[in-house]
Amino acid sequence: MEKNLRSRKTLRLKDFDYGSKFHAYFVTVCTAKRQPYFLDAQMAGIIEKEMEFRRKNKEIQIYSYCLMPDHLHLLLSLSPGFQRKLQDWVSAFKRYTAKSAYETAGIKPLWQKNFYDRIARDEESLIDIAKYIVQNPVRRGIVSNWETYPYCRIFDQ
Repeated sequence: MEKNLRSRKTLRLKDFDYGSKFHAYFVTVCTAKRQPYFLDAQMAGIIEKEMEFRRKNKEIQIYSYCLMPDHLHLLLSLSPGFQRKLQDWVSAFKRYTAKSAYETAGIKPLWQKNFYDRIARDEESLIDIAKYIVQNPVRRGIVSNWETYPYCRIFDQ
């Protein structure tokens, strides 16, 4: 008897080169069951430290990010020397941070299976997306000024 297996709906654009170094990506990664793991400064530190490592290791260029209690918004582009696709980068980032979260706090799973991305079309949309990202804690009522939120940053380019 053949089972009818459900396959996950793809969230990626068909025929788009997600290995392109000429595009910026607005990525959102949510915690498993939207748990507010990043209210804990140690857990937030794991995520920030890993983003910084990957930025300094020249895998990615980060334009802005905001780590909310239950998700991460990240505006990035793949560095020219990084020979993989966006999905590969996100997968490696999630895998490493999940391992660290488990070793540090026994959290398993840390992340939802999928992630969401949007392709930035031009420099103007990069600026708009960066502003949108850092305003997230203001929209949520966590702070009145994004610059006072400890887990937001816009990088000078």
